[in-house]
Amino acid sequence: MSVGSDFIEDIMKALGDPDFQEGVMRAGLNAQEKVLKILNRYPEIAEKAKRIRKVKEEALRRIDELIDEAVKSLKSVNAKPYYAETAGDAREIIGRIVGSGKVVVMSKSMAAEEIKLREHLESLGNEVWETDLGQLLVQLEEGKPMHTVAPAIHMTRERAAKLVEEKLGVKVDPDKINEIVAAVRRFLREKFVKADVGITGANALAADTGSLVLVENEGNIRLVSSLPRIHIAVVPIDKIVPTISDALDVALVQAAFAGLYPPTYISVITGPSSTGDIELVRVYGAHGPQELHVVLLDNGRKRALGNPFSRSS
Repeated sequence: MSVGSDFIEDIMKALGDPDFQEGVMRAGLNAQEKVLKILNRYPEIAEKAKRIRKVKEEALRRIDELIDEAVKSLKSVNAKPYYAETAGDAREIIGRIVGSGKVVVMSKSMAAEEIKLREHLESLGNEVWETDLGQLLVQLEEGKPMHTVAPAIHMTRERAAKLVEEKLGVKVDPDKINEIVAAVRRFLREKFVKADVGITGANALAADTGSLVLVENEGNIRLVSSLPRIHIAVVPIDKIVPTISDALDVALVQAAFAGLYPPTYISVITGPSSTGDIELVRVYGAHGPQELHVVLLDNGRKRALGNPFSRSS
């Protein structure tokens, strides 16, 4: 069976699933209403979005230059940058860093999903957990994320409650979403504390400072990126922007158009944790990670930029 026929088969299966249809309908209506309210209340977001679009278009035209700048900036703040031309390269790099027999916690990352990173790390003998609520539900059902921001957009509360009961052994009331969230929070807390490695994506990477910018509402990204000894960020090269100011604006715009504005958390991570409290001598590895590895993922992006259709509006 061809890849195309597999894709068509998946579409037909989704179209015939009433739970899938109901979940998408509920989430879609909620998202549309939220975004409209945000844009009406904060009209400056639309102007910021127009500026960021121009910034990103220019960044893509200068992609090689910005990659070189980002690598130099990352090295200057004691982070370890890598360039992964293919998905296989990225898996090999990250697998080498993680090793086997580790507890790994991951925040939502479509780049990690793209390269099938969780499955690869599990195949090496690691215990790997998604920590975003929607992404964890998708992991529990052994499915695929259905949306970049809301991976479990297809899932009704009834389906989520059933998964939590079947996979985590906790019975919850499907009419009380807060009970589902509480059950997942209790389950993941132990994983956060025991984790050896935390893996995140990034909303943006500032070439001038080597700063990762991540936006969220759950708080899991802060735990994933700060509790384990090793932090690995998988960053597609199209996430690189010239300045840290640009990177922060990217996060704000993305939060607004996801219907979650103002965002609860924006994290700026520049190198591994450090302290200079003794004689102002900077030592890396304080309360946060001792190592920060940043994998710059190409995986066909440069090739796509050479196609005029990829640049069309």
